[in-house]
Amino acid sequence: MKKILAVILTVTLLVGALSVMGSAVYFELEQGFLYDETYVMGDVNDDGGVDGKDSLTLKANVAGLTDYDILLSASDFDADSAASAKDSYALKLVLSGAKRSEDFENGRQVYRLTIAGNDITDYCIVLPTDATEEDNIYFAYLNLMKYVRKATGVELPLAWGSATTEKAIYFNNVKLESELGNELGIEGYKYDVTDGNLNIYGTYRGNMYAVFDILEKYLGFRFYAPSETFIYKSRVVDIPEGTSDEIVPSIVFRFARHTFGRGFAKGHFFANKLNGGISGYDEKFYGSKIGPLYSNAHSFLEYWQMGTGKWPEGSGVPDGMSTEIYDSKLYDAKFKSGEQKDAYGWQPCATSDKEYNILFEGMIDCNRMVMSWGRSTFIAEGQTLFSFSIADNQNYCACRNCRMISKTEGYSGLYLQLYNRATEDAQAYYPGVHLYGIVYAKDFPKTIKPHSNFVILYCGVGCNNHLLGLEECYEGGGQLNNMSNAGDLEALPFWGNLCKETGAQLWFWVYPVTYHYYLSSCPNVTAYYYNLKWLYEEANVTGFFYEGGGTTYNFETLKEYMAVKFMWDPEMTFEEWEDILLEYLYMNYGEGYNELWEYIQMQTEAGDQCGTCFVNNFDRPGDMYSYEYLAENYEYMRGLLLTAYDKALTEDQEDRIETLIVCCDFMGLSSVHTDWYLNGENVELYKTRYTWMYNYITDHNMRVFSSDVYSKPATIDFEINPMIQFYEYGSRRTGIYP
Repeated sequence: MKKILAVILTVTLLVGALSVMGSAVYFELEQGFLYDETYVMGDVNDDGGVDGKDSLTLKANVAGLTDYDILLSASDFDADSAASAKDSYALKLVLSGAKRSEDFENGRQVYRLTIAGNDITDYCIVLPTDATEEDNIYFAYLNLMKYVRKATGVELPLAWGSATTEKAIYFNNVKLESELGNELGIEGYKYDVTDGNLNIYGTYRGNMYAVFDILEKYLGFRFYAPSETFIYKSRVVDIPEGTSDEIVPSIVFRFARHTFGRGFAKGHFFANKLNGGISGYDEKFYGSKIGPLYSNAHSFLEYWQMGTGKWPEGSGVPDGMSTEIYDSKLYDAKFKSGEQKDAYGWQPCATSDKEYNILFEGMIDCNRMVMSWGRSTFIAEGQTLFSFSIADNQNYCACRNCRMISKTEGYSGLYLQLYNRATEDAQAYYPGVHLYGIVYAKDFPKTIKPHSNFVILYCGVGCNNHLLGLEECYEGGGQLNNMSNAGDLEALPFWGNLCKETGAQLWFWVYPVTYHYYLSSCPNVTAYYYNLKWLYEEANVTGFFYEGGGTTYNFETLKEYMAVKFMWDPEMTFEEWEDILLEYLYMNYGEGYNELWEYIQMQTEAGDQCGTCFVNNFDRPGDMYSYEYLAENYEYMRGLLLTAYDKALTEDQEDRIETLIVCCDFMGLSSVHTDWYLNGENVELYKTRYTWMYNYITDHNMRVFSSDVYSKPATIDFEINPMIQFYEYGSRRTGIYP
């Protein structure tokens, strides 16, 4: 079996790298790099060994007998991108024992790198004389040099202004106000190969993004995790004469708050072309202008405190305690009783001049303070961006004036009016500044339109089970506040069109993460391609904030990686998205990627057969999965994971799959508890698996919930369903056991 889809390699590795993977595949972990051995020199027919059959196959191919397919990388002994009589002779030397396969290797993942057919050793890197080490263009150079050396062993020399070698890689620091700069914007880039020279053009971040694009497309790098970078093995890679590419991202705000590291590995963050930030992340990194959103959107509470010296009356936030900590404690305290977080909280009056002045002055003072610390601010289309936004609840002001406006304009229009006022007033302090604010309500205004310098950050969606754009959700179907996607289906296109009309922007806050029940993931992996695609194509969304968090159990990091890839290339087809998904499963889990993809699809089916809408940040496992489906398919699904475990290539991959098995057992054993244990159909197997699962959770200190509200039981009680032992009950719906 091929170790990964041929189509993925066809898309990503060129010329000599077009061959699919061979059977001798191994990984070596060195300083976070995973080296993939995709072929063995001499294994012409890709059957896992080097023998006389390979010699006959190569001879026949060289003679022009087209029925004899070869693996070119394994056949190209002289690294000239073709199979020839010289290669056939070299293989004979290997078979005779006069040479070894290793004698034709150099220990590098890319044996030979060329540009327009010229060897990479003939090149230097040229930076403009006005570039400094603080510029993004210098950071781009450092990364190109680093990863070319990692792939080929070649150290590219640096030159300033003009080349010191016959051929060169030229970085061009394009001025934003120039014709090309206006075309590329802050993040766009262009590169071409002309007369054997590789020319790279960008303004602020473009040169950096161009480098990572080249590293992925040509050298086979995959920046799939902060701690690990994957690189394919290729015999010959050529960036051919006439190569020309230009990319200007259509999604202007791209951010994923990663499960696997809130601080981010900077290389991973930039390599995946993310450009957002959260509170406290204030790096100005080599001119990249990556900065904070200041208060993670919900800024009214902070601005009120800045303006008055205390938290708003009625917010319930104790003095000296941050709102984030308070929100968490409040949620946990009310969780067991099922009380809703939105029953508590404060919003300002949207029609009070006094309250507006407090908020506006608080915003100006807060941002002055942040800037005095030396922090940068996020740049969107060249403009500074500040938060001016409602708090994290929907308890809108109910005074007479606010009620009157909301009757015709809705609550969204009520607070949009406040947002617009602040956006206009802020221009006197920071000309060209953009503000952004949260929209929760599914209503929309009749006459009020967003200011051209305002960004609507729409939070959704109401259901994680059904797709946006399809009328599958039904009113009353959601488990929290009767939430569904019905309101989003109408509101989002409306906002998108309104933003087009005024020049404002619509960004979307994505909620796919498994928030609380860590042993039971939200079965929404496949939904998010279609949801993001609909948001981009039908609702004119130009920015995404991907809500990560929690643990790395199940497929949380996969969802984040796929969202990041989509943000950069929202035009991708489902087939392209699926290829990237399979590749990620291969890199993260090993050769059992097909089994894992089938497992994910079965999880999705179990969610579909649950027969309801659900929201993954509040609903429980039984609200998101059909217990009947899981019980019927538990053994088969577990078997898929065991097969994937057997195909893992590293201990880390085995550990990840074992965690998947633990989570599979938790849901499976909860589903079959009555039949297997209470009814005596499979008591010993049930006890064996429960014991193994419990001990694994204990030994690996696995978190089972987002806080100490629920935790691993002190001892096993086989008489009680695992769902109840760990989480008290599994569903808020009637008729669902447990």
